[in-house]
Amino acid sequence: MQKEDEVVQRSRDADALRSAFAREGCPVCTVIQEYMQHLMDSWQYEGFTDFEQRHELIRSRGFCPLHTWQLAQLAPFQLAVVYREVLTDMLADMERDQQLLARRNPLETGPAWLRWWRRWYRRPATISVKFTYEQCPFCQSRVRIEQRVVSTLLEQLRSEEMRALLCESTGLCQVHFTQACTWAEGHDPRELASLFTCQHTCIRRVLDEVQELLRKHDYRFSEEPRGNEMTSWRRAADLCAGNPGVL
Repeated sequence: MQKEDEVVQRSRDADALRSAFAREGCPVCTVIQEYMQHLMDSWQYEGFTDFEQRHELIRSRGFCPLHTWQLAQLAPFQLAVVYREVLTDMLADMERDQQLLARRNPLETGPAWLRWWRRWYRRPATISVKFTYEQCPFCQSRVRIEQRVVSTLLEQLRSEEMRALLCESTGLCQVHFTQACTWAEGHDPRELASLFTCQHTCIRRVLDEVQELLRKHDYRFSEEPRGNEMTSWRRAADLCAGNPGVL
């Protein structure tokens, strides 16, 4: 049953990629964003009332900054319910630590805020802040979706139709192109050739469009008709930086 579900999901991924190829932007970023939007919509109406999910959110101290503020645009009330419990739990932890510290020598135990910080995250104080949100449930879901969509993309590139569609798209952002190359190297190096050919085609086209955009900004050619090249800066930025709401 699990294998059948995986086949169905990969078929959905392939359809989503096919649709994303026709839209501006990295197709992998586009598909991930759609799936993440669906997950957030589901959480807004069902997930936040689930006891186990709520308990896990309290344990992980809520969502990462990106997903917190994305949810703030969708479900501010639900977010308030969650963070009321998170803040209550945080405050209880701090008060317990303060009581313990009051009975000890501060020189031996260290500053209260440092002990609380280490207890909260259970990690050395020297660790980078970016890792403190690794338990965000949406971040974990995004990683799983990303891995699945990238691998599905490479499987689909065995088809001439899908290679042609990718060549006509914006192309993959640097992050997902690198991930796709790494996946191909570890699973089927033959897929690298198709991936490189498609990405080269996309970059070459966008670069030509950007050069045309810059040329038409020259006063000598400013009267020439404008076309798709006028939005090529967006595609260039996407190829280089991807979608900030996804990466």
